[in-house]
Amino acid sequence: MKKLRLIVLNTTVIAWLAFSANAAPSQQPRTESPTTNLALEVTCYKDRPPSYLSVPKHGSKPGGAWYTLFRRVPSWEPPAGSLPVRAVNILAHLEGDSVRIAVSVFLGVRLHEKEEAVTTRLVHENGKVIISELTQFGVEPFEIKVVRVAHSLATHPQVTSQAGSIAVVGIEAKDSTLPSYKVSLQNLSSQNVIALGVEVLVNGQKRLSSMPHEKEGQPLIMAGAVYELSAFGARDALLTSEGYRPDSPQGQEIVISVAVFEDNSYEGDAETAARFRALMIGRKIQIARLLPLIQTASDSTELNVSAALNRLKAQVSSLSNDVEMSVADQLLKDFPTLSPSVKERLKPGIEVALHGVKTGLLKDIQEFEKLGSQSLDAQAFQTWLRVKKERYEKWLSRL
Repeated sequence: MKKLRLIVLNTTVIAWLAFSANAAPSQQPRTESPTTNLALEVTCYKDRPPSYLSVPKHGSKPGGAWYTLFRRVPSWEPPAGSLPVRAVNILAHLEGDSVRIAVSVFLGVRLHEKEEAVTTRLVHENGKVIISELTQFGVEPFEIKVVRVAHSLATHPQVTSQAGSIAVVGIEAKDSTLPSYKVSLQNLSSQNVIALGVEVLVNGQKRLSSMPHEKEGQPLIMAGAVYELSAFGARDALLTSEGYRPDSPQGQEIVISVAVFEDNSYEGDAETAARFRALMIGRKIQIARLLPLIQTASDSTELNVSAALNRLKAQVSSLSNDVEMSVADQLLKDFPTLSPSVKERLKPGIEVALHGVKTGLLKDIQEFEKLGSQSLDAQAFQTWLRVKKERYEKWLSRL
């Protein structure tokens, strides 16, 4: 048997997009549901080993990931005015005794500006499908197989903390199809922690990275409290006589690389702390732009709710994702030791957060429209606006 390292870059929240509430990096496994022992074996490159995604149980939210590592069709010419594919998104959930697989693509020049459905397939256990429809977007087909995983975990990874105020209390394996762990951490400081940096190393090399934090600025770990971190283990593909199967590599270590506190101080890795600060700055700027639009819509005497919604949607859509370089320069003053390459990525990181907040409200508007698809009620619209306004005001106050 030959063990091959998965060639999947930036797995789990390592890229700038990962820190946005509405985006993710190359392959970002979503929250692991109780085990089904079924997984998707996803091959992006025919000459490279596959990666694996667990399939959630019935009644759970679809699980999946998106990929920026793929081959483009050499001879393909994009239609005039079309946006390039930035990522391929794969979601899966149980449907009867089969797995429903939904494939879409994220399109955009700098950010994920649009998502477009590609196809859905219903696949039985051990069944395999070729997503040839991706060629319509200039992407070479993915191969996806539904496999049953013989669940077994190697010894638990070692857990260390580079943040002096974060103590490791313990670790235990979770009941999950693919390797994941519950790591108990205690905040020994007198301040609330709003974010952690988490890295998974294999023989000293970084495989996975994430930044757990509450979406709307709430504390992640109260002062003195114990927090249960859900950490994915690294996954390799083991080549056997019957094909590949998922494997947990030896020599894994989970590292708490940084803790960021409510007063914006931090312990540990400066680069990760700066990236998180960039995220918070971007969210703060965009929320401050959104609130006047919501207030104006609330003050309007417009009787046609559909027209009022369309106006609000157009105003939100027109908000810029750009930020002045002076904003990033101000942030850099707090992190003078960062490398030039990291400093260059701070401004794009802020802009990713701007985009995430904007698209979040646009999705909320679409959900409200669906709920009132038969008739949009003016009173319900006013209630919805009031709830949104209160939510964003509270969020902004925490930033």
